[in-house]
Amino acid sequence: MFPLRRSTKDSSVDWPALLSLLEDDDRRAAVSRIAPSEGRESYLTALRRIETAQSQATLAAGRRLHTASKLIDRPTIAVSGMLNSGKTSLVSSFLSEAGQRRTLRGTSNRHGTHRFVLWLPQSWRSDVELWSLLITRIGDSLGNAPEELSLDPDIAAEQYNNRDGDASLLSVPLLGTDPGLDEVGVGLLDCPDIVSDEEFGLGSPEQRRELLGRAATLCSAFLIVTGAESSRDTTLADLLRIASDLMPGVPRMLAVNKVRPRQTPDQVHETFAPLVQKYGVGTLYAAYDFDVPSSRPFIPAFGGQHPQRDAISAQESDLQREDDPDPLPVFFSVSEDPDSNPPAAIDEDRLLQALPSKLDRGVLFSQLHQALRINLEDAVWNQGLESIRRDADQSFEKTRQCQQVLLDSALEYFAHRKIGGEVIELRLHQSERIIRQLSESFAATAPWYARWGVRLNATLRRVVGGAGDFIRNLTPTAVSRRAADDIKGRFRSGEYGGLIEPTGLINEIERHGGTTVLTHLAETSDHTSASEDGVSAFREPVERAVLRFEQDDFTTLDPRRLDTAVRQMWSEVPVHRKIATGLTPLAALFATFGAVLMIPVDLGANAILAASIPEMLAAAGLTIMSTMWAANRGTQDVSQQAARQQLADFLAVLCDELGVARPDPPMDVRVGNVDVTLPPSRIASGEPPERMVSLYRVRDEFIAELKRLLPRPTGASKRAGGSPAESGVLR
Repeated sequence: MFPLRRSTKDSSVDWPALLSLLEDDDRRAAVSRIAPSEGRESYLTALRRIETAQSQATLAAGRRLHTASKLIDRPTIAVSGMLNSGKTSLVSSFLSEAGQRRTLRGTSNRHGTHRFVLWLPQSWRSDVELWSLLITRIGDSLGNAPEELSLDPDIAAEQYNNRDGDASLLSVPLLGTDPGLDEVGVGLLDCPDIVSDEEFGLGSPEQRRELLGRAATLCSAFLIVTGAESSRDTTLADLLRIASDLMPGVPRMLAVNKVRPRQTPDQVHETFAPLVQKYGVGTLYAAYDFDVPSSRPFIPAFGGQHPQRDAISAQESDLQREDDPDPLPVFFSVSEDPDSNPPAAIDEDRLLQALPSKLDRGVLFSQLHQALRINLEDAVWNQGLESIRRDADQSFEKTRQCQQVLLDSALEYFAHRKIGGEVIELRLHQSERIIRQLSESFAATAPWYARWGVRLNATLRRVVGGAGDFIRNLTPTAVSRRAADDIKGRFRSGEYGGLIEPTGLINEIERHGGTTVLTHLAETSDHTSASEDGVSAFREPVERAVLRFEQDDFTTLDPRRLDTAVRQMWSEVPVHRKIATGLTPLAALFATFGAVLMIPVDLGANAILAASIPEMLAAAGLTIMSTMWAANRGTQDVSQQAARQQLADFLAVLCDELGVARPDPPMDVRVGNVDVTLPPSRIASGEPPERMVSLYRVRDEFIAELKRLLPRPTGASKRAGGSPAESGVLR
């Protein structure tokens, strides 16, 4: 009666084993935390951090599937419908007279159903263990333990109608038992009316639909009751969609109530056929309006009697009291063949009343189990894991944005650009270590004419001594000192190189969007403004970064390649080239090197210079040598390798101090027409700062184990190539 599209895969799921995986925060953990501190998170821990409600829904979906097999002989049918559709009357038709008095039927607002009411066979209470499982399952589905439906009809009516006006009670189901259901052996879930607005103040239509979807997971079949005029009502389509999407494979039935005689049963079939086909409705039922005398031929008789016709006759002969319940509708399955429908006689097994006796419990359980498995797959893969992946992707994207801001800011100093912004070459941090190498190499390879007037003693050749002695050795004469002061002014003014000091670097970070991206630095631990009194939130970390880079930069040039490059350049410089100051080329270079070393002495330790070798030569007035160095690929390569390392180190230190994970893999910089990949930093990372951008990655080991325990649904959408965070772009 209810076909099931069976899966070819094994439908069993070992929930305890799967739960163990979802709770594992060690070897099989779902998430690697890279920042602020390295660690691992279990699937459920990560999901609670991101979306607590989804973690609870995942656990509930697993428990429902795990307990379903123990409740194989206790199926429940959900009965849903719109306001005044007659669904409670349909439910009442299965109950005893005492149970019918505890239901709420009628057409006024005071007769509306605004709570979930679960009717179960009274005999089910006798099995304490299974009854406890049922109660647990009800709570898992709607989120709250059930409340007992009162035995007093008046109080039960107040509960049904939620006359206390508490909207939160919408998710607290009412639980009643009735001996009338013992024979049929099924439970009936009378769902709240789906209203089109919030006029009752008892939960919006959206809330009711959402809760209906959760309640549907209790049920082995879904019966939707509607009026004959509602074939095009969007609310009806929504109800059918909920049943189709949230409980796929579970039988769906549609009961059309209050049909008028002008519409024959086959016409009812034709009217609702599009909805039946679109949403996989297994059986279409109809019940004619017993208030219309001409409906009598279409109300089937059963058991040798015609209770509804008798009720109509009684109603015609003696007006019923206003508070008497309406006669109960008689639903029968509608056939496309006109000759197989009333007023022709039909078999009793076509009546809705006969439905429970025809249900195949094994098939129902198989369908319910399959639907619950699909729900668990959806909760774990499509909802939970996608939330975790999305969070990891967002953390990656946020970190990458922060890294890009810091790289762009660093390049304002480390990039030598053309007019228009194209990077010609990368600049070197002109540390004392680099200056010593350059001085020694230029001195050792200089021709005789370049040395004229320069005292090249053993001390200078070895370039030893402290920074002060070193500067004095490089600028031994008054002419050299005056030239050094002039050259120092050119570097400080920005004519050559990039002078890195905290205030300027902070301005660059803010100019490149740091205040928008580096938002984790916006507030201090006591939630006061980090920019109070005009002090930038970047001030302290930037000062630490500049000082730390100056202290920890141990990059050097390759001495063999440097000597070869410098010797080649000297060999190509014409002998007659002198400079306007009267200094020889070597003396001019020494004056430049001395000027560079004097800059941090003048401005303090938190000021360093980045300049390329061609810029140094140009600042010394050796323009031809500058041009030759820049044009020679071999000489350029000598400095560019070290410059890339220094840029990578400076970026790493900036990331450390401003609370951003280091780039892994390193970032690219476009130099000329070539993308150059920066090397890994050689400066060790320190303790992470108090405020840091979080960074997560989904672990492949978890995905592999999850696929084994809960194979991904067939046809589920797959990521093309995986996310950056999942594929390990940042580790």
